Amino acid sequence: MTQFAGALIRAFILGIVIVSPAFILPDIPNVARELSLIIAAIIAAFALFEYASKNPGFVDFRFAPPYNRFRVAILAALAIGLSLVVRASVSGNAEILALADGTIPFTLSPNSPVEFALRTIAGFETASSPELLTRIFSSAFAIGVMLTLLMSSLLWLFKWPFGRAEFNLWVNLPTFTPAEIGLTGRRLRRDGWLNILLAGALFYLVPFAFPIVQALLGPDLFGNPHSLIWVATIWAFLPALAFIRGTCLIKISRILSKAITPK
Repeated sequence: MTQFAGALIRAFILGIVIVSPAFILPDIPNVARELSLIIAAIIAAFALFEYASKNPGFVDFRFAPPYNRFRVAILAALAIGLSLVVRASVSGNAEILALADGTIPFTLSPNSPVEFALRTIAGFETASSPELLTRIFSSAFAIGVMLTLLMSSLLWLFKWPFGRAEFNLWVNLPTFTPAEIGLTGRRLRRDGWLNILLAGALFYLVPFAFPIVQALLGPDLFGNPHSLIWVATIWAFLPALAFIRGTCLIKISRILSKAITPK
């Protein structure tokens, strides 16, 4: 019963994060809010079934908190933070706009991820102003990178994954194919570095999907504040997922190599 209650709380929090932008942004149609509620319910149901089960499913490090709590925190910071920036652009909230504009000098430079994403969007006809797009993608990059580095450092420096109970590698990495004990550490280290490299590449790879997403979701993907928020959130969130996972895999490979090295 305690496990089910914890799973229910996790599902509720995740659902709130998913639906928040639809209720923070101004002038969102009721249809969009209802659709957000449906999507949030589906994602929350997945989290509920995943965490209510005693057996490993698809989520990495399910039994090694606070790994997944950190990931949800980054998603929440991106979705809610970017929604507040868009709302401030409409209402003229000077404090939030100043924070958003303060990220631009540090994130927008030639061939930077933000510049590449904006250059890709420039090929579309959109109602959003270049100023708003720059604020959103610069803020998304700053939030994603800062929180990713902070949370990766916390997981690396402190006792994780041995914070609460004995750590079981196979239960916490259900999609990782077992290997001989002497090769497991090497494979974890290799996969970890691949994830870190993928994190940097995703900032440049995701914009290539913008035309496909626009063709599927509507004529002005970046002119609709709701879809703009989620495109920028996913653009910054996927690299965060890859980087944190890579850091943790490398740490576990180091722990494993020390454990099997003869003394």
